[in-house]
Amino acid sequence: MTTSLVRQVLPRPRPRAATTGVNGTTATGFAPVRHSFERACREAGPSHAQGAALAVVRDGELVVDLWHGTADPVTGAPWTGDTLVPAMTGSHAVLATAVLLLADMGALALDRPVADYWPEFAMRGKGKVTLRDVLTFTARLPGMAAGLDQRDVENPRMMAALLELHSLEEDPRAGGVLHGPWTAGWIVAEVVRRVDGRDLDLFFLEEIAGPLGLDVHFGLVPDQLPHAARISYDPGFRARFPAPDGGPDDGAADLFGRVWNNPSPFPADAGVWSRTRRRYAIVPSLGAYASARGLARLQGVLAADAVRAPGEEPLLLSRRTLDQARSFWVEGLDPLLGGVSAYGEGGLQLLDEGRRPAVRAGAFGHQGPGGVAFQAWPQARTGAAWVRGRLTAAPGARVLDDVADAVERAARDGS
Repeated sequence: MTTSLVRQVLPRPRPRAATTGVNGTTATGFAPVRHSFERACREAGPSHAQGAALAVVRDGELVVDLWHGTADPVTGAPWTGDTLVPAMTGSHAVLATAVLLLADMGALALDRPVADYWPEFAMRGKGKVTLRDVLTFTARLPGMAAGLDQRDVENPRMMAALLELHSLEEDPRAGGVLHGPWTAGWIVAEVVRRVDGRDLDLFFLEEIAGPLGLDVHFGLVPDQLPHAARISYDPGFRARFPAPDGGPDDGAADLFGRVWNNPSPFPADAGVWSRTRRRYAIVPSLGAYASARGLARLQGVLAADAVRAPGEEPLLLSRRTLDQARSFWVEGLDPLLGGVSAYGEGGLQLLDEGRRPAVRAGAFGHQGPGGVAFQAWPQARTGAAWVRGRLTAAPGARVLDDVADAVERAARDGS
């Protein structure tokens, strides 16, 4: 039995009938955010077919808590404030937090080879690959050569054993930043287990989610299943990630196949992500399940810790660790998907980009295609998260632009 299945969780309210309006609250000064959220929901389509949520935490206070629509179009279960979605590629940022906490504890160092903690990993020329390489997608391990199916990826220990026998990718396009949907998570999960003794899900629960009261989980338990959203795709979403339709994915013959079709993280049947087996499984790089509140609280904690005075007790990570984690390390154009990404030394995606308002200076988090976007804004000690059950090819961060404007106004007005 996995550690996920033995967790103790508080009972949750039973789902109610779906509603068509926007639910939730906004603090003084954040009314424009509600209007932005309503507009985004209208543009997304009918509320009976999909749902979304937006949460903002500033100085530890939940100042925006909004949700809308339907979590499961099959059962009619409504979206609520604690509806959970898989963070998909955003799970990598959650993983990075776990590694940074172990670094803060002195249990590991980002510039040390993975093999220092997992000796078998050194086989086939991987002895010099560091944790920082893995977290910044520069390890030359973006995908697997062995053909995998959707059940294989739900077994992180088996994947770790396969990675021990894997060689570095020889394709020259893997020489820079090359995102892979699966491998970094399996490496991190095995390092956590080797260093700490606990599996990733239990470590994250006991050291991060539990103490901070975060609704963020690697793998769900039975009581949480009624609160998991059913995943679907917008038309055209899968065109960015071409994969075989049906049957075991067989795309390991070329680089794109090894990275994005082995197996596809977004198979033709989106129901894979709504099966009980997948929701129970530990799928580190894609399967961090979270509510908008949970992600916003986590980003709010990181934002506040990033600007604490030297010596001040952090909620999660020390100022020293976050300064290093946010320090620019690499930037590159993904040769397979396009798009430029920048990462700090600790694998945090840097989102400053020189944009305004000033509240976004030093921002980090996750934005990209899918159903989830979240950001930490240290200058405002604020975290924000937007989640959906329907995945889209466009970055999900536009509504967060309006949130940043509202945070800037609130700071200026003293509200």
